[in-house]
Amino acid sequence: MVMEEIHIQDGTLISYIGREEILAVPEGVHTIGEGALKGCASLKRVILPQSLRRILGGAFKGCRKLENVEIPPGLCEIGAYAFHRCHALRTIFLPPTVEALGDCAFLYCDSLEEARIPGVRHLGNQSFANDVTLKRITLSHALEEDCICDVFTGCGLLTEFTFGDGSRFVIPNVVEAVAGKLPLPQLVQRIAADVLRMMELDGRTIVQFSTNLKHVEVPEGIEILGKSSFFDKRGIHSVKLPKSLKEIESRAFRNCIGLETVILNGEDLLIHEDAFKNCTALKMIWMPDGARYELKGIARDYGSEIPETVKTIHRQVLGNFRISGTVLLKYLGAESRVVVPEGITVIAEEAFAGNETIDRVLLPESLLEIGSGAFRDCLLLQNIFFPQNLERIGREAFENCVKLLRITLPRKLIRLEPSVFKRCRALKEIDLGGNLARIEEQAFFQCRSLEKVSFPESLVSIGELAFYRCVSLKNVILSANVADMGSLAFAESGVETVQVGGDCRNYGIGIFSDCTGLKKLALEEGVSHIPDKLAYGCTALGQIVLPDSLISVGESVWGKTPFPDGMIPAGQTGEIFWDGRNPAGQTGKIFWDGRNLEGEVWLSEDVRILAGGAFYGNPNLTVVHLPSSIQWVGPRAFGACAGLRRVYWHSPVDRLEKAVFAGCLELLSVEDAEGKPVAWKSVGDRAFYHCGKLWEICLKQAESIGSMAFGGCSDLRWDRVFADLPDVLYQIGERAFEDTALIKQSGDTLKALGSIVISGADCSGEISLPEGITGIAPFAFSGNDAVTKVIFPKSLSWIGEGAFWGCHGLREVVSPEKISKIDARAFEKCTSLFKINIRVKELGTAAFAYCTSLTEAVLSGVSVLPGRLFEGCASLRICACENAEKVQEHCFGGCIGLEEFDLSHICEIGEYAFENCARFRKAEFAEDVCIMPHAFEDCSRLEEICLGERQSGFSLREYAFSGCTFLRWVHYEGKKWEFGTYEDILSDRIPEIVRLIFHSALSCFIVDQESILRGYRGAGSVIKIPRGIRRIAAEVFRDSMMLEEITIPESVEYIGARAFHGTAWMDRQRRKSPFVAVNHMLLDGSCCVGEVVVPEEIKLVCGWAFANGMGIERIRFMSDRTRVEEYAFRNCIYLEEIILPDQTVFRITGLADRERALLSPSLMETNTKESCELFDRELPERELPSLAAQAVVDSMNCFKTDEKNVLVECTGNISRLRLPEGITAIGEGVFQDGNLLTEVTVSSSIVSVGNRAFSGCKWLREIRQAQNVEEIGKMAFFNCGALERIDGLEKLRRLGTGAFENCTSLQEILIPEGVEEIPEKAFYRCHSLKRVLLPSTIKRIGREAFAFCRGLSLIQVGGKIMKNATEDVDSTEDIPEGAAKDAPESAAKVVVEEAAKDAPESAVKDDVEGAAKDAPENLIKDIAIEERAFVGCPIKISNGEIAEGLKCL
Repeated sequence: MVMEEIHIQDGTLISYIGREEILAVPEGVHTIGEGALKGCASLKRVILPQSLRRILGGAFKGCRKLENVEIPPGLCEIGAYAFHRCHALRTIFLPPTVEALGDCAFLYCDSLEEARIPGVRHLGNQSFANDVTLKRITLSHALEEDCICDVFTGCGLLTEFTFGDGSRFVIPNVVEAVAGKLPLPQLVQRIAADVLRMMELDGRTIVQFSTNLKHVEVPEGIEILGKSSFFDKRGIHSVKLPKSLKEIESRAFRNCIGLETVILNGEDLLIHEDAFKNCTALKMIWMPDGARYELKGIARDYGSEIPETVKTIHRQVLGNFRISGTVLLKYLGAESRVVVPEGITVIAEEAFAGNETIDRVLLPESLLEIGSGAFRDCLLLQNIFFPQNLERIGREAFENCVKLLRITLPRKLIRLEPSVFKRCRALKEIDLGGNLARIEEQAFFQCRSLEKVSFPESLVSIGELAFYRCVSLKNVILSANVADMGSLAFAESGVETVQVGGDCRNYGIGIFSDCTGLKKLALEEGVSHIPDKLAYGCTALGQIVLPDSLISVGESVWGKTPFPDGMIPAGQTGEIFWDGRNPAGQTGKIFWDGRNLEGEVWLSEDVRILAGGAFYGNPNLTVVHLPSSIQWVGPRAFGACAGLRRVYWHSPVDRLEKAVFAGCLELLSVEDAEGKPVAWKSVGDRAFYHCGKLWEICLKQAESIGSMAFGGCSDLRWDRVFADLPDVLYQIGERAFEDTALIKQSGDTLKALGSIVISGADCSGEISLPEGITGIAPFAFSGNDAVTKVIFPKSLSWIGEGAFWGCHGLREVVSPEKISKIDARAFEKCTSLFKINIRVKELGTAAFAYCTSLTEAVLSGVSVLPGRLFEGCASLRICACENAEKVQEHCFGGCIGLEEFDLSHICEIGEYAFENCARFRKAEFAEDVCIMPHAFEDCSRLEEICLGERQSGFSLREYAFSGCTFLRWVHYEGKKWEFGTYEDILSDRIPEIVRLIFHSALSCFIVDQESILRGYRGAGSVIKIPRGIRRIAAEVFRDSMMLEEITIPESVEYIGARAFHGTAWMDRQRRKSPFVAVNHMLLDGSCCVGEVVVPEEIKLVCGWAFANGMGIERIRFMSDRTRVEEYAFRNCIYLEEIILPDQTVFRITGLADRERALLSPSLMETNTKESCELFDRELPERELPSLAAQAVVDSMNCFKTDEKNVLVECTGNISRLRLPEGITAIGEGVFQDGNLLTEVTVSSSIVSVGNRAFSGCKWLREIRQAQNVEEIGKMAFFNCGALERIDGLEKLRRLGTGAFENCTSLQEILIPEGVEEIPEKAFYRCHSLKRVLLPSTIKRIGREAFAFCRGLSLIQVGGKIMKNATEDVDSTEDIPEGAAKDAPESAAKVVVEEAAKDAPESAVKDDVEGAAKDAPENLIKDIAIEERAFVGCPIKISNGEIAEGLKCL
């Protein structure tokens, strides 16, 4: 030891910085200071001096290799944490002079076997805690028992106790000391109990283990590990189980995600299900005989020599993984850390999708592929590390993993699929690996935290929106190898500097648009084209570097940057800086901007490139001279130049880009150097669109004409354009000559330009195209329903996009021997076409899609059947394609009638290619076929699959046969393998490839380990639930509306509530019988009417079976063994009687029955809270039988009441509602905005209707039996526009403000005696109200009470009425029977004409006098009518004698 390495001050060792293994502390040192040797990782032995008296806190803390410490006899003090985490320390012998140990003095000394502390009287907290190897201890009788609390926790091997007087006690184990009856000193028992403090015991069972130790040794004597006893102890790496252990109960070690090793010492160990579920890191099992067994991922070929215990544990470890072969189909767990087992090669589509608990996933080295959406919406996932052999990450695989921080892609990955890391908002770092070639669209869309991306030299393509709104991304450097880039690839991102090396010819629009922080953009030498809107909206752009290699420039390249409007010198290349001034010089090879020029313009001979949109929208431009030096004219160069009349085109450019002259309304001609029209070889889309005055054009040499190229050129002269037709024209776009002379002036119904038909809109019947026609332009015949048959000439080589789209009358097509190409959608929606036989070389997408009458299709010569080719051809039965090698996505999707298709020569079948081909029964595949995800999804009746003899190249992607639930046989290696039960998908007796196919077929079902069907993810019309399924959980197939046929095996012994509700199958069963039963289980009886008899053979009435059965009045049970599930009678509000098997009849009368039912023993557990609340009420003593109690509670389940039996909520969306007896009032807003409610029957116990109770119930028509209602609250029926009548109201006393406001269908209202006030707006805008019967007790009519009741023609007060101002009627005329029975004889008649306002005063007076001549004056004076009470009504208050007798407030 070098003395400089040890620091001693005043006899205290302050620190030591040496690295020796042995340290001898010099004599004279009396104190080892706090943390003096802390963390000295090399120390193995320490010799302390005889002078030492104190070892202070943390002195040797973390000396993990320290094995031996020689303690001198004079030591008096050991401080807190003095030897904490000295993992190698084996013994500690303290002299009697040490009387106390500090807290945690020897905590986690997990190699310590013996401790002698003969003089210690006080032990600090956790002094020896978690010293799992401590076996022997010497201590003093004087040790304070009260201090032994969490001192020896975890010292499970402690069995020998020696005291200073020589007495010695040896126990079998600490469990025996606590649970047994050994004669032991109190101190020993106290220590033994403290050892077990980390676990809660019940006898010899561990109920709960509370400490998260790295290494756990369960003490001898423990016989049972209870349920969930170690659940979620994530820090445990190994556990050693005692010989005494007999049983491990369910979930004991579940979610111990760090557990790697289990050491067993006992035989005949019973391990319950799920005991080790999700211990995905578990790799090693030690058996009692010392044998070690490694859990090798998913391998199940154990052999007979493998113990059953190992097999059981391994099976449980994999319990949360649904695995078929080497494909992980679904993860079923909910743990935070998941280790995917070794051997898995594919993680299937959506395997972890939507799991909101996982934060870390460890992937195996065997993994080759991650399927589409595999980890989508794993909101807590932060870390995932890809193995080096990974070859594919599917689309949307990690979309919306909002906490994912960093990724490193493996070198074997060459393509990132669309949206793979979309919206990973926290993603900061990406290593794209060394071989990535393609980044597809939206791959890193809105990865807002992404700061840096290094693009490898191998990268050749970046898709649309790939880095859109990556606002933290600052620098982008793209090599010359990047040949393709989609539109908006980096738009609205945070980039500040950009360097581009590719030629940019295949780059999309707006790649860096709206990058408001972009300051420098450098296009390297080799860039030949600047794409449209490259830096559009980059408002901070201050420096541009352009190469000499530029050949073409798109439109609006620098739009909304500091460079437009002449800021860039015309043609300048090299570095261009913007400092706020207009740079001098207007010469160079590029002309950027001429939008501010006027009149006639000559461009310089130095200009070689006219940028796209250079003159766009310039209204003052009239004539332009283009020099011969110009080699490129960009798109929309002169677009919308409304005043441009002539262009002198001396340039050799003879191919027009899109929309170059679109919208040049005054353009007359474009002339060459000889004054003749320019002879165009190619005219782009909309090139001359709406050039209405253009009268001459030369198309003699035209090879192609784009869509709408001359649309709207109405002045084009037939003789100057179409008389000399081109000989080389091979392509014409959609509606290229719409509204031109060719369409308008040609006398033929069939319009052709050269050898191409451009319009057949006027054709009808049978059409025979003339020989010489080589092509049919896009949409030439589209929408023509009059064409029934088309005969193509031998000369025809191509049919353009949508050429016959929507020709609903077309029945037959006669094709020549061979057609080169039929473009996309050519015959789409030709709904009468029934047969095709065409030899064609190339087909476009959806060429025959939705030809719904097509029954037979023969296509020869074509090798690739494109996407959506026959999609939606529901009648197609037979399709022969002898030369086809590939079938692309959705090709036959929805061809529900397809019965056969030869697959034996197909090498690739795309996603959803045969989706929902419901009659397809047999598939015979080639040896090396690749079947993509969902290729045969929901081919419901596919029964037989034949594989080739060699399947080395056979590739089956996830869910390829999902929903093919009728699959029964697979032919493989000369054998016919038959599917038996669901367990066959895991059976080792079936070859893996066959097992994988069977599992793929059933992957639409989500089945747990107990063979319970818990979910369905298909969309087919027919399914067959596999044998072996025991239970079907609630709502599994609910609202799967397409399901028409369901086969349920006899093995199903339980079906949950509403499992099949909302399916077409259930509707069919109801039409056959209102009583739908399967396997002695009643699924549905809601359509039954009157009395329902549940027969003896029904063992189970499923939940919701009779729910909402409005026609059910009584139910009779024939067997007392019939079990009824909760909610079986939900909302059966008209149910009145339950008749039990013993003929006992229970009548349901109201809420009192429900209160009795809630106290039924069978319902006490599920209704504990509610029933306890009822104990305080006075209830009938008699309890209901369980069946009756269930019926009562269910039938009134929709009614929620408070302690006063006021209805506070009503659920169930019932249209015809009957409220039960016992409800005292309808609470505030209970039915507000109830859109289904049409009719309400009020019980006799209801005395009030609360504020807004029925407000907004727009379909409510009638309220019945309201005879006991005394009060209607404010706006109770507001906006009940369909309400026509309220029955009863004989006891009504109070009416709330706006009670019937906007009840526009209400025709009549009777207000009974006792009501004194009609409040404000009570009947406001009741347009249909014709008459009102008011009682003699009425004293006040409020403001606007009857305002705008336009139909009101009669008001009765008491027993006499008058219809108008001049006509008397008898007191009982037009009054409902009994309405005036109690009316006083002295009733007043108050009627005033609508037109009284404008009538002469005398006439008004006469009318009023006539109306009131018989009215007693005292009654009139008692009614106070507020102003506007009758505004907008036929009845008005005038200034006559009656008015004088009224209190008009």
